[in-house]
Amino acid sequence: MKHYQAISAVTLVPSLLVALTAVAAGQEPAERGSENIEVLSHVPLGGTLTAGDIDIEQELTRPYVYVSRIFDDAGFDIIDVGDPSGARLIYSWRIENVELHQGVGALDPKHFKLNGRYYLVQAMQFEQGGPDYDLGAVVVDVTGLPDVSKVKEVGRIRETEGRGFHNIFIYKHSDDRVLLFTTVSAEYANVFDMGKFLSDGPEEALVAKIPIPESLDMERRRRTEQAGGRLLTAYHDMYAGYDPATGQDKFYGG
Repeated sequence: MKHYQAISAVTLVPSLLVALTAVAAGQEPAERGSENIEVLSHVPLGGTLTAGDIDIEQELTRPYVYVSRIFDDAGFDIIDVGDPSGARLIYSWRIENVELHQGVGALDPKHFKLNGRYYLVQAMQFEQGGPDYDLGAVVVDVTGLPDVSKVKEVGRIRETEGRGFHNIFIYKHSDDRVLLFTTVSAEYANVFDMGKFLSDGPEEALVAKIPIPESLDMERRRRTEQAGGRLLTAYHDMYAGYDPATGQDKFYGG
């Protein structure tokens, strides 16, 4: 009973903040939206807990939005927003035998361009007890859009040391390599060269492992011993960028 009371107390706070913000902005509490934002179209995809993360292409000639689908809908959808007032679902992909899979499903889609072609990396995370518990990502060639008949899977990345990829990050290195950073386990993040992935396969694509800083690892071990069990310290969100002051490509892990 105390557990449920605590949850109720927490969930009331955002609602109160929204109401106060609306009043401060000159809105009635029941009024939806903001005066400086206009809803142009709706694209119904499913009920609660069926849609995950999104990724939007950055070239105006490619008005495509990728939406990851979770749990019983594990896969991704592609939405064309070329006509903002008539955005529409144009393609859906689901993992085969989706009903047999355990876990959250598809998370964190990311797109990249390499050698004039466009690709989507769809992060996957399943649990043991069903198929594909070692599947980390599905890579799809989406160059031919809006012709969905040309959308083709080009390969998969599997991860035997963890439970798939919870988050990923795509980065074009200063040496022109396209690198995929992925969460793996409590020890490190993996880095894949996507050029090698496309030309030589996933077995040749792993080019680096980024460890958890030693100070954090020692703290994790200390807390684990104190708790008498297993505590997990791992990368969750990630970012990479070029630092012109030092001439270095730098990785930031949260």
